Amino acid sequence: MKRSADTGRRRRTPAVVAAAVLAAVPMTGTSTAVAPAEAGAPAAGAGRAAAASPVGRWALKVSFEGHTYDSTVQFTPGGTAFIVGGGAGRWSRTGDGRFTFRIAEPMWSEKGDYLGRVSVEQSARLTGDTFTSSGVSRQYDADDVLTRSVQAHDTGTRS
Repeated sequence: MKRSADTGRRRRTPAVVAAAVLAAVPMTGTSTAVAPAEAGAPAAGAGRAAAASPVGRWALKVSFEGHTYDSTVQFTPGGTAFIVGGGAGRWSRTGDGRFTFRIAEPMWSEKGDYLGRVSVEQSARLTGDTFTSSGVSRQYDADDVLTRSVQAHDTGTRS
């Protein structure tokens, strides 16, 4: 699903891990939602090589239900995860070369009304400048009722 923008706003790209395509309506506006942090240390410790940490910007190929979409995600040293163009959450190291991330993205109508959110949860394995992940993306309506859930797989390349 492509997001559309109101006149005068820049076009947004599809969200990471099925977030954009789960929603059945165009989304516009600025994302402000934050998912709760996962347990564990959020970032690489001092002296760890950048390649051993997901910190940085990643180009993603998000696949689910036979479709593949492009997205971009940014992981910060402090454990924050952003969908470039909308959505925010947390990431945590879960082992050597492994991490998880959770990102929530609000959905807005063309008129700016809140329609609900998409919650992304992924477990990832990092090898050099590539990671693969899998998990579930869930769509909730404005009353926070679960309306859809899909299994998604990502391949991220450091960009």
